Amino acid sequence: MALARRSGRRRGAGLVVALAAALAAPLLGTSPAAADVDRTGVRAVTTQTAAVVPGQTAWLSVVWTSDQTVTNWSTTVSAPAGVTVSYPTTRGGADTSLYGSESLVGSTRDFTAFKLQVPYTQRTSFPLTVVSTYTSTCGDNGQCKEVGGGNDDKARDFSTTVTVTVPVVPATGPDFIQDTTSLTVPASSDAFAQLAFSAGQADLADFTVRAGRLPAGLVVGYPGDAPASRPAGGAALIGRSTDQVALRLDTTGMARGTYTLPLVISYTAATPRTASGTVTLVVQ
Repeated sequence: MALARRSGRRRGAGLVVALAAALAAPLLGTSPAAADVDRTGVRAVTTQTAAVVPGQTAWLSVVWTSDQTVTNWSTTVSAPAGVTVSYPTTRGGADTSLYGSESLVGSTRDFTAFKLQVPYTQRTSFPLTVVSTYTSTCGDNGQCKEVGGGNDDKARDFSTTVTVTVPVVPATGPDFIQDTTSLTVPASSDAFAQLAFSAGQADLADFTVRAGRLPAGLVVGYPGDAPASRPAGGAALIGRSTDQVALRLDTTGMARGTYTLPLVISYTAATPRTASGTVTLVVQ
């Protein structure tokens, strides 16, 4: 009989616990993990970027769309070893955002831009891991407020991660083009003249220009009394860009006339290289 009473008391206690849990469930509600489901529909449209060549520095982009409007957009990109990623300096250089603003309006498209520096050793396509974070101001029922945190006055931060492929193709065309082929300078003058060069598809590191064998009476110098001239923008001639080098031309010992000035152009592509050029010098 005592055993039966104890068993009955245990069954009664169990019923009390179950009843208390049932009554408390509506008060506790759903868990935060269940409530904060990303219903924004944010997704990348881009699965493959524009192609690059080995040795190129290029701005690339990923296009995004969403079903709902999101704000506070931030994107970061991870690349394989050897590939350098950088961002627009307008945000401090730690990340990138959308082109139009920090908001992606629902059912529209915008893009994020970033810069890649691809080494000459990278000859095959490679993946990028792209992580975007953003804030939703829509409630769990999908209703959004123009102002405020959503139907439940709560702003929710979400993120999405996608993998995008960067194709790598062989470079075509010349390493560079000498844009300035002639210079006209006054007789008995001593001043700097600018020569323009345009890189091909890839970057050319350690780009220098110096004069070869000089015409009689001509004296040539370089900025900072260096042994050669470098691009105004830095030591490299960046792919698909134009820059200038300066040569100081002292014509005080020259007669008026037309001369050919040889040039020695050195740079590093996949390997160090040297090329020759000429500029027609007209002394008036």
